[in-house]
Amino acid sequence: MDTILVIGVDSMVGANMIASLNGLQPVTGIALKTELATPGYVHEVCRSTNPEAIRRLVDRIGPDRVVYCGPGANPGWGDHHPTEPDLVQAKAWLKALADHPAPFTLLSSDAVFTGPWMFHSENSESLCGSHEAEILRQIEAATTAQREDALIIRTHAFGWSPQDNGWLEQLLQALENHQPLQLDCVRHASPILATDLLAVLQKAWQSGLTGTYHIAGAERVNPVQFVRRLAHEFALPFATVAGCETLTDRATGYGRGETSLQTRKVRRALGMGLPLFSEGMERLYRQHLDGYRDRVQSADCTPRHRVA
Repeated sequence: MDTILVIGVDSMVGANMIASLNGLQPVTGIALKTELATPGYVHEVCRSTNPEAIRRLVDRIGPDRVVYCGPGANPGWGDHHPTEPDLVQAKAWLKALADHPAPFTLLSSDAVFTGPWMFHSENSESLCGSHEAEILRQIEAATTAQREDALIIRTHAFGWSPQDNGWLEQLLQALENHQPLQLDCVRHASPILATDLLAVLQKAWQSGLTGTYHIAGAERVNPVQFVRRLAHEFALPFATVAGCETLTDRATGYGRGETSLQTRKVRRALGMGLPLFSEGMERLYRQHLDGYRDRVQSADCTPRHRVA
């Protein structure tokens, strides 16, 4: 059975990937920034930007598949925006893995796009002009340059944070405390639950897909609609919304415009539909009840191994 190396288990998507795969097949997680303690799988931390040190680490693990969950693997409407160190780190990993035989997957974000157009295709030219979006595009370009056989996935995932303090958890806490939320109804995306994303991704791996694909939900929503549905699923009061806007000028800034994704390419390639946003929210609530949320979340601690 293939061993999967998930780089960036301290990201939201990376943490959910580990929690879902653990116990089903061999999996190793590398944290890029934060030391975590999720029991049940081999975990290391690597903040190095030395390609030789990174390659030695990967060779020791001996993965059959590598998934890079960098800055694009965090919620697009959250506070984790790409930075220059993220770009430097990603390029170091790509250089280290340039000739590695394991198939390589990069998780990127819908935040490379902006409006006015809806449901961006893979070759959409409605690009966000922010510096953060440019960093994501540079990571994608570096991936293509180093690994022509790479699979690049743009998405807008939501799910449980590995440390119980992510964007989703903060929203729930605010709802529980009856706090007014700063939300807008201008930006729109096509969110997909992180575990639903993984299910589609596994089919893409089985089919041997390479190149750039969009994997997202089948519904276009804004933050107000997102939180209203979240409150409904968790039976919480929806406090008065502060900061709701009307569109007078085109929205600017990272993740502040229209980033919904067209998914026709991946649906045709895999012969499948993609989940509705409402279905993902229902599954998110079940994860809260059945112990999955607890498996994702962890506390800071010293990992089994460290690579400086």
